[in-house]
Amino acid sequence: MELKMSRNQSESQLQSKIIKNARAQGVYIYKNAQNIYTERGRPDLTACVPTTTSKLLQMFGPDFKIGVFVGLELKREGHLNEVSDAQQIVGRQIQDAGGFWFAIDDADIVDALIRRFSNDV
Repeated sequence: MELKMSRNQSESQLQSKIIKNARAQGVYIYKNAQNIYTERGRPDLTACVPTTTSKLLQMFGPDFKIGVFVGLELKREGHLNEVSDAQQIVGRQIQDAGGFWFAIDDADIVDALIRRFSNDV
């Protein structure tokens, strides 16, 4: 879906307004840093928008495929106790918006989580 911005509004003004309005509605949203290592075509903003399954069913029907926002904070094996205060705050913001956040030190746990979400268990 493509939406047009006002003719007199810069992209950065539009971005600031969207972030401010989204956060006021309980959305976890952030700007994606762009550099030479960034995946081409990555969107400017990423958001986790709180909703309910009944609202999604109403909007899209029972068989509509949706994604789940998952934040993964990676730690070396045995270092899960090193999650910083800032990382925990962001984790709570993601969870408060209805997303999932995990501190992880084992790739197998992530694989199991993905299989669980996608019903491939």
